[in-house]
Amino acid sequence: MTSDSGPSLDRRTYTPRTDNVLTLIYNSEPVGEIVRAGKDRYRLRYFEVAASEAWFTPLSVGLPAGAARHSSERVRWWLSGLLPDRPPLLLKWRKEFGVTDLEPFALLRWVGEDVTGGFQFVRAERLDAVLSGSGALAPIGEMEVAQRLAQAKADVPLSAPSGGGKFSLPGAQAKIALNRTHSQWADPDGAVPSTHILKPAVPGYVDQDLCEFMTMTAAQTIGLTAARSEILQFGVERAFVTTRYDRDWSAGALVRIHQEDMCQALGMDPFYKYENQGGPGAAEIAGIIQSRSSAPVDDCARFAQALVYNWLICGTDAHARNYSLMLLREDVRLAPLYDLNGHLAFDNGANADLSMSVNGKLRAASIRREDWVAMAPRLFVDADWLVQEIERQATVLPDALSDAAKAGDVSAFVSDLPSRYVENVATWCAQRLARVRA
Repeated sequence: MTSDSGPSLDRRTYTPRTDNVLTLIYNSEPVGEIVRAGKDRYRLRYFEVAASEAWFTPLSVGLPAGAARHSSERVRWWLSGLLPDRPPLLLKWRKEFGVTDLEPFALLRWVGEDVTGGFQFVRAERLDAVLSGSGALAPIGEMEVAQRLAQAKADVPLSAPSGGGKFSLPGAQAKIALNRTHSQWADPDGAVPSTHILKPAVPGYVDQDLCEFMTMTAAQTIGLTAARSEILQFGVERAFVTTRYDRDWSAGALVRIHQEDMCQALGMDPFYKYENQGGPGAAEIAGIIQSRSSAPVDDCARFAQALVYNWLICGTDAHARNYSLMLLREDVRLAPLYDLNGHLAFDNGANADLSMSVNGKLRAASIRREDWVAMAPRLFVDADWLVQEIERQATVLPDALSDAAKAGDVSAFVSDLPSRYVENVATWCAQRLARVRA
């Protein structure tokens, strides 16, 4: 699977050879192609001309330009990381599009034009439209947004009446992607990207969306870098809405910014996202940050801060796919935090297990100061700084969470979750603080 030769970047001459090709488009520029060479075999090739341009960004830190060969398995897993972790939805997508196999390539032919990160994955008959930079925004009203949220919860596929590429968002939670211009919501098509992700609350966890908003807001308040979010009501449906940090306005145009989650960066099967199921642990993720980041000192510190924060809120779902790298040309940085949720919103945390161990311990209540001190070298941070950071966060977090509970996005709704969450976090942080200082 070579990447050292390929067709010209010239749009007038490049034509995909078969239906087994997905062309990689980066902000309306063709960058390369992925060829399905067999049932589960893939070839990735970057175009020489594209790879020599100043704007070129590779698909992954593990799939760089100039490599003589890319692992077929690694490409396959990377593509799998673009799809939802919702088997019922994937089954319905396959039925809708007439897809008979389980390979990610087959589905991305239909849902690859608006995905996480900076690339579009475009099938042959859609290539001219996407390369032209054309696209459309079909305005939709509040009730249609509500209908789409309800469909997402029921794993009902959202039809694309224009015949264009639909969105695909990874993760186990139901969600939709839309474009918002001022106060108008719209369905994007072609080269036009989505700007926001809308998620209804997780079933079985009443008011989980309020928990996520409070957790994300408090993280920002205490100095962590996290995606912007809000709670919005659409008819009878309520949603946690986050502004996509992998989209940005540049020179008057909305552009895509590339990112990949840590399973993609490490070349791992996205199914194994939890450490106790064979997925990456904190030391492995810190290792790739240390080796790949353009600012490893800052980004290792930010990752360590995130681990502390998830301990203090009992963030039981902070697995490898909930951390990402952002790639812009040769620059690689740790992405803002996202999908932050605290289990302390639902109980006291006594039996909560984290997604990543600290010095071999997953049970949050069993982690002590000495575990963090032992962990510090593996996170590439100073042990004394890490202990001070734990004390800082444990001291300021209860007030930050209390302030988040008073925000209009939360206080506008009648719920006992905010006060319970604030109380449990205050108790938990006081206990952690006492043990760290002992």
